Amino acid sequence: MEKKSVAGLCFLFLVLFVAQEVVVQTEARTCENLANTYKGPCITTGSCDDHCKNKEHLNSGRCRDDFRCWCTKNC
Repeated sequence: MEKKSVAGLCFLFLVLFVAQEVVVQTEARTCENLANTYKGPCITTGSCDDHCKNKEHLNSGRCRDDFRCWCTKNC
């Protein structure tokens, strides 16, 4: 009975270790690019985010200090 418990515990640790490795490898790097079609000064991040998601089909967007809309995508 004790051998089964040790084997089961080792199997559990192995599964947890493999699951952790899968999570680490799936995280993607992101890059920011200036929005191609955003018009006017970028005042609210919400409008920039909507533009990047809906018009340019990218992950997200935000206004930066230069009042331009920058879109985020996976590199």
